[in-house]
Amino acid sequence: MIRLSQKGWNNVMIYTVVILVALFVGLPEYLKQARNEPQPQLISATQTLLALHFPQHQIERAGPNWRSQPAALTEEQLTVLLLHWQQAALPEKSPLDPMNPVLVTEVSVWLTGKPAQQQWQLYRAGEFYWLKAVDTDLWYRLPEGQADLLFPVVLR
Repeated sequence: MIRLSQKGWNNVMIYTVVILVALFVGLPEYLKQARNEPQPQLISATQTLLALHFPQHQIERAGPNWRSQPAALTEEQLTVLLLHWQQAALPEKSPLDPMNPVLVTEVSVWLTGKPAQQQWQLYRAGEFYWLKAVDTDLWYRLPEGQADLLFPVVLR
């Protein structure tokens, strides 16, 4: 057995704890990046979008087509908007809430397999747009330009 003084054993314990903490914190992040896990989607791939209800506009599925009430978007713009909602990656949740956010608009998203709608709110704080999941009270800072893709100005 190795003969160390009490101070020597204390140092061994401290270094062991530091190494274990580094492994437990760093290893899951490394494995996550190594697996190239896709970012979570705003709308799960297993669900189908049924309707988007903005404060002044409702976009709903009517058979195989979509309709907007009142008609604010062309068929092409409507298709692009719905495609963005169905394929948008959810940014990482922010560890901090935005400072002095101002509500821009909100939307209720109706999905298949969900008894209630998802509520999303778009906020502006400084130069950034923030997306708030009302149900979970989580904040997401949107990348540049994504707010205009998900919440077109004509629907705000």
